[in-house]
Amino acid sequence: MTRASSAASPEPTAPVSSMTGYARQAAVGCPTPSHTATWEIRAVNGRGLDVRFRLPNWLDRLEPALREKLKACQRGTITVSLDLRGAARESNLAINRPLIEEIVGLQKSLGDLVDQAPLRLTDLLGVRGVIESQQAENPALNEPSPAEDAALVALFVQAVDQFLNARRAEGAKLAEILRGQVATIAEMTAKARAAAEAQTHGVAERLHTRLAPLLGDTPPVPAERLAQEIALLAQKCDPSEEMDRLEAHCAAATALLDEGGAIGRKLDFLAQEFNREANTLMSKAADLSVTQTGLALKTVIEQFREQVQNVE
Repeated sequence: MTRASSAASPEPTAPVSSMTGYARQAAVGCPTPSHTATWEIRAVNGRGLDVRFRLPNWLDRLEPALREKLKACQRGTITVSLDLRGAARESNLAINRPLIEEIVGLQKSLGDLVDQAPLRLTDLLGVRGVIESQQAENPALNEPSPAEDAALVALFVQAVDQFLNARRAEGAKLAEILRGQVATIAEMTAKARAAAEAQTHGVAERLHTRLAPLLGDTPPVPAERLAQEIALLAQKCDPSEEMDRLEAHCAAATALLDEGGAIGRKLDFLAQEFNREANTLMSKAADLSVTQTGLALKTVIEQFREQVQNVE
């Protein structure tokens, strides 16, 4: 079979994408002049599509619109998070005066029961709840605002574009690696076919060699009977069907890479078929060269399978 990489590979009709990817998009003054929004999108491999959102509670209303923007993704575990921060003036610390007054009053009420020392500021600040953060939730965003929601979604779309480009760039590299591995499998299949043909021609000689010590001076085996045994052995150790299927799988894998798109599941199925045929090839090996080629073939097929796990 001709090496697949010997000719220029056609451009896929749809880009091949990796299931892994990362994007981060931030904007000051979004969704209001006093806020900064940062979207992060992370993705790892997954059997199907699993999108998880980590949004402030009061912005859960955005989830349906955000899911719609990710409809181009078909596989992978995707985590979407939004970090929304207010202006510096909204994040000032405040003192819980009622709690301090309660602590001071409690000290006075103890009177002479315990030795008392003057309360210091460091003592009071060490009490939990004395210092409060004013950056709790963003009350300005609690009420739905079409303009603010649209600003957050528009920023998210930019993050999605960055995310998809990252997955496609990785997918292009994966496709190149997979093409090379398919070409190697095709070359090894051709090598195994040549070795198997030589293996078949040696069946008669090996049978004669094994029978000679057993028969000794007894009359030789009839030619017809010997021919039947040779034909039976040749059939048992003939892996031509397995190699035909390996070549067909190579052609199918190349066609999928040419097609592009979400082909990960189909390539994974082909990896299983590659492995099955290689196992059968080795079980029929009656020659060392066929066994060695089969072992090398299984190594490349395993590498192919590992790379396919990353394809969408």
